[in-house]
Amino acid sequence: MEANMKKSIDRIKLSKSGVFLVTTAGKKRIAAPIRLKAIGHRVTGDKSIAMAEISFVTRKGERTSEYFDMSGTLSRNRHKIIDALADADYRWPTQRALPERIIEDVLTTEPDQSFTMVGAPGWYDAVILTSLRQYGKGHRFILDPNAGANVAKITLGKGSLGGWKKTVAKTAMKSSRLRLMIGAAFGAVLLRPLGIDSFALNLFGLTSTGKTKGGLYTAGSVVGLLGENGLPGWADSIPGLEQLAVGHRDSILPLDDAGDGAGGPLPVHEKARLLAFAFARGRGRNLDKSYEKKANRTVKEFKVIALSTSESALKAIAEGAAKPRFGGEEVRFIDVPSAEPDSPDIFDDLQLSAGTDRTKVGQKLVNALRRNSIKHQGFPMDAFLKRLSLNPAAAVKKAKAHMEQFESQVPPILATGADHRITASFAVIYAGAALAIGYGILPWNKNATRAAIAKCMAAAFATIRTSSPQPSRTIEVRSIGTVAAALKHDLDGLTLVKVKKGKSCSDEEAIRRQEADGFRIRRMIFVKRQSWKPTDAAKKLLIEHQILQTQRNDAATIDRKIMGVPGKRRYYVIDGDKLAEVVAAVSDPAT
Repeated sequence: MEANMKKSIDRIKLSKSGVFLVTTAGKKRIAAPIRLKAIGHRVTGDKSIAMAEISFVTRKGERTSEYFDMSGTLSRNRHKIIDALADADYRWPTQRALPERIIEDVLTTEPDQSFTMVGAPGWYDAVILTSLRQYGKGHRFILDPNAGANVAKITLGKGSLGGWKKTVAKTAMKSSRLRLMIGAAFGAVLLRPLGIDSFALNLFGLTSTGKTKGGLYTAGSVVGLLGENGLPGWADSIPGLEQLAVGHRDSILPLDDAGDGAGGPLPVHEKARLLAFAFARGRGRNLDKSYEKKANRTVKEFKVIALSTSESALKAIAEGAAKPRFGGEEVRFIDVPSAEPDSPDIFDDLQLSAGTDRTKVGQKLVNALRRNSIKHQGFPMDAFLKRLSLNPAAAVKKAKAHMEQFESQVPPILATGADHRITASFAVIYAGAALAIGYGILPWNKNATRAAIAKCMAAAFATIRTSSPQPSRTIEVRSIGTVAAALKHDLDGLTLVKVKKGKSCSDEEAIRRQEADGFRIRRMIFVKRQSWKPTDAAKKLLIEHQILQTQRNDAATIDRKIMGVPGKRRYYVIDGDKLAEVVAAVSDPAT
């Protein structure tokens, strides 16, 4: 009875400054601000489920929201909301009855705001949604935190847009391939409103040409995709590739063959074939409904520009495996040489003085690009989407004009419908770059950019119409002596950093380790998988002689944490002593 009397003479009051308990003795703040912000819905399968958004302030003073199915607001389920908010760092009063009373008051006010929860980023109506924020005015969309898609996490670096222009964009002016990759990052946003299908670009060339550290990282820096574990890695199944594509919907999908999930039983040309088939559909396949519900696969369609790298053209790899590419593959997954025939790396416009070491200059630029891409990532696309979303219709109209201009100036080499589709792909890349130039985001000249992208397209057509040679460094495996000597030659050309186990690492040393090709730890040599590309026969022979230590002969499978290098990475582990013994025995047979 006393408790009932107490409840009748006190009440809960919600305000912007907090939650107060009002009694005859006065008003006391008992919790941080909390309110029912909006009521919305999410679509799952063929159903629309009503949802509530509760906004609150955490212990750290941060304002955030949690989302609940409306069934959770029923009196019998409210304890689930209380528990979830406590786990999300909302501090409830310690008095037992107060949390229930606060939630009851929170739910009594019907909010004016609404939202729709969706399972993937990208275009919705006239707005664009990323994991960072929504761009454009109109209905509010929320990205489902439990989406089944492999959603791209957008990161803003510690730098700035101005820093990106000075370091990444200006360096990219020295390379037609870097202009192409950056243009693709902006152009991917335009695929949907322009009605263009998904496609992919594969930069191919010898190791150390800068195609990954330069090409993929500069593209990733535009959007902000350079996470703690680097870029996304390939998946080995159609559902896995589809969920990567859905998670990067209306954006680029840079696939690092050394990234998380990159290892697996399928060679790169088979993965490319799977992705090309997925592009042909433009949406994920219909799977078992119970599985789709369990995996929360609420979005299936996508538009992306995928970006990958390899040592040889996908065409050459497929032909070498006696599995020539289908015609549709060459249209949807386009091989582009990572360097011009007379260039040792991705740069084709360095303009160096006589006597300058060309290789060292290129390597220095690539390392700086990787470092600055991480530091200044995310700001270019953030600025681009803010500007584009002010008037999407006008932006699309300009993009169409840029595409028409590009296509009108292409040399008359287009013979088939496939040729025209490939040209349209390069045209939308130019349109994205041209819009970014017009917005003041890219400090480039449109004419020079158009010429650079046209040069890349010409190289792509040349690859399609001629046989692509294997890299010149591929060797014929005859004996362990030949292979060991070739391995030593490769290692001598790599940057290998000595690491002592358990010794701390400075910030400067961490950057040096991240840019290195591998490490020396006592007698063992750990080589990053993207820095050494031996043939399968060579790997098999090295494993037989216990020089190469791995669980498989088709991939680097040793997971190792190196201080200063994010995450656990996969390395080829080489026994330096055994390698030296074999090389010495070959060079001096009498020993």
